[in-house]
Amino acid sequence: MSADKTITLTGRLVLRTFGQFSKSEHLGVFLVTDKGDFLIRQANGNPFMSNDLMPMAGKMIIATGIIEDYVFLAQTWKEMD
Repeated sequence: MSADKTITLTGRLVLRTFGQFSKSEHLGVFLVTDKGDFLIRQANGNPFMSNDLMPMAGKMIIATGIIEDYVFLAQTWKEMD
């Protein structure tokens, strides 16, 4: 991952259906920001395993990472008070 593409986003984590009506349909974790909504997962995480951010649904976070297509790959994140 290139440091020049790294950004910081602030937003709320929400659970939504991803890939509805497709073979890839599943419950995904989205980061809802003023810059748009992004499917979010850990940068080094396995996309086919459970998402560590799922239990934080409904919480506001600050996350640093990169955007690849429609996915925000979070390198770090912190819950906001």
